[in-house]
Amino acid sequence: MKKSTSAAIAAATAAAAIASVPYFHRQNTELAASHYVFRSPKVRGALEGFRITQVSDLHNRVFGKDNCRLMALVEAQLPDLLVITGDLIDSYHRNTELALDAARRLARIAPCYYVTGNHEHRMTLERQADFYRSLEAAGVIVLRNEAVVLGLGEGFRLIGVDCNQGRTDTLRNLMANRPTGELNILLSHKPHFAKFYEQAGPDLVLSGHAHGGQWRLPGVGGLYAPGQGPLPKYTAGMYRLGKTVMCVSRGLGNSSFPLRVENRPELVTVILRGENTL
Repeated sequence: MKKSTSAAIAAATAAAAIASVPYFHRQNTELAASHYVFRSPKVRGALEGFRITQVSDLHNRVFGKDNCRLMALVEAQLPDLLVITGDLIDSYHRNTELALDAARRLARIAPCYYVTGNHEHRMTLERQADFYRSLEAAGVIVLRNEAVVLGLGEGFRLIGVDCNQGRTDTLRNLMANRPTGELNILLSHKPHFAKFYEQAGPDLVLSGHAHGGQWRLPGVGGLYAPGQGPLPKYTAGMYRLGKTVMCVSRGLGNSSFPLRVENRPELVTVILRGENTL
């Protein structure tokens, strides 16, 4: 190959790389807000139109000074409840203060509940305990293999399990002897435990972890997700699992793989509706 040809190819490659920088910047910094409607005959009274906004897989990410862009988007969703479905920190670039600052700001917007992700579990037990105490001090309610009843009209039960407990007897025991007709919403980090969620039978599951499959292609979806591998099944949006519906957030941050393609950081809001309401 002539030197002039090689130089031309190198110049064209460099130009293409430079031109793509704004695209990749937008893909990884511009926030997207997604809205899903969950319908059930168990949604009655004050629960009609109830809005749950999900923050997942932040990984110490900051959007604007003091996370102002993220907090503004959260507030714009008019949430009745905020849930954090794990990986608030990043174990590879751990900065618990960034995570706790985000938690404090979220807790000022609406009641806020949290469950662990795999990155929190990579901390020592002592650091985990300290982090969870700090979250509680920040105004966030930590659910570790427990359920709470939120008394809103007919009310519903919010269940939170630790990162790896969604596939164990822990979840089944939490779901046992639940009142007939009560809405049950599960917070559990990993969507690839789908068959265990279906067996346990919550009405709605909120998960994250898959990062939307990292790179998304039209007609294909996500290309890779932890715990699922190539061409993962559960990466974004709503999935029917028998009588259970699972909503998977694409998440907000990145971790060991730093780049998203056609997969902007996502804030999810689920709106509860009765079976026959508009």
